[in-house]
Amino acid sequence: MDKCLFCDCDLDPGSEEHVFLSALGGRVATYRGSCQVCNNAFAGKETGKIDDALAESFEAVRNGLKIWTGRKAPPPTLLKAGAMPDGAEYDLAPGFVVAMRPGRLPSTITPGTEHVLVARDEADAKRLLEILGKRGTTVELGKATRVRQKAPETKVSFAFDGPKVWRTVAKTAVVGFVVLYGNEQARRHISSGLRAAIRYGAPSIENFAGWDFSNEWPAVQDLAAHARTPDARPSGYEHSLVVADVAGHCVAYVTLFGDWRFSVLLGPATGLPTRGLAVNPRDTRPARFVLSAQAPAAYAPRQPGSFQSEFELVLEHNRAAMTRAMQTWSEEAHADYAEKLTEELEAEIEAAGDDPARRQSAIEGFAEKLAVVEHGGSWSTDLETVFDEDAGALRKPKN
Repeated sequence: MDKCLFCDCDLDPGSEEHVFLSALGGRVATYRGSCQVCNNAFAGKETGKIDDALAESFEAVRNGLKIWTGRKAPPPTLLKAGAMPDGAEYDLAPGFVVAMRPGRLPSTITPGTEHVLVARDEADAKRLLEILGKRGTTVELGKATRVRQKAPETKVSFAFDGPKVWRTVAKTAVVGFVVLYGNEQARRHISSGLRAAIRYGAPSIENFAGWDFSNEWPAVQDLAAHARTPDARPSGYEHSLVVADVAGHCVAYVTLFGDWRFSVLLGPATGLPTRGLAVNPRDTRPARFVLSAQAPAAYAPRQPGSFQSEFELVLEHNRAAMTRAMQTWSEEAHADYAEKLTEELEAEIEAAGDDPARRQSAIEGFAEKLAVVEHGGSWSTDLETVFDEDAGALRKPKN
């Protein structure tokens, strides 16, 4: 009978454990890796929420590349990512799309003073008005204006909690070994020390796993769609795992999003053939591949101090990986933006009707607005609505 790799209890029926973390778009899972108790622990305080640590490290990448989880949850939104020049705060929806946050009222409004209230939209403006009414504040409200402006440059953080991340990556290697070779072979060949380091944090995971941009990587010979996902297509941002015997060791080579590399010392050489698998996390459907690779000739195991001695190398490669991901986002975002602008212009031309002069005016006005916004200015349009303080709503002005 299959047993849990981390506590040796019988797996009956076991629990679903993703090879690559579900939050990172992993869609290959097995019920032959861990029991329910151990599975839950990886997302709990007992282990320091190691799975969350890895997911949070790649939050910006997941947002920019619009990575859905393996459990069909949408890409993450980056909350309170920045603020507009007028102080209005915004989140970054998937694809780094600016999503304005609800407006806020001043904590105090002094009688006889004038305030500019910033709302996300007309519904949000109505909400602010209702709050003022509940406060018993008497106000005289002026016109409503819609403002369009370019969001300022936003910086996103990118940081790793090394040991927690390495433990989850090592779990990927161990669970992936089960998928490639079976539960019995995993328990026979993967060192008990590594399994304890993943589950309990001792011995130190640094004795087994870590960033690896110094060792030679397996040479990929073929990436073929798995029989279960025959329509799978690569995106260039695959998660991959290769297990191979190298110089007396059994080594797992784990790559996330095509560029972030880790190696895991699983134990002594096994005599098993080199095998690999990969998934495309950008596909919203399961997209799995059988990966064939040539094992390298040598391997220097990860050790305590490896990260410190290779820090500059790791930093250089991480920056390059993030730059590539953000370049892909930028290209796709510009294409989406161009499509939206085209739709907006077509709508304005259609609204102008068949009159050539009105159509020309609509085109010129759209071009002027776009030029102002793209150069960092703001474009204001008076709305055909005003606040009705008695009705507590927005209404059309009387002619």
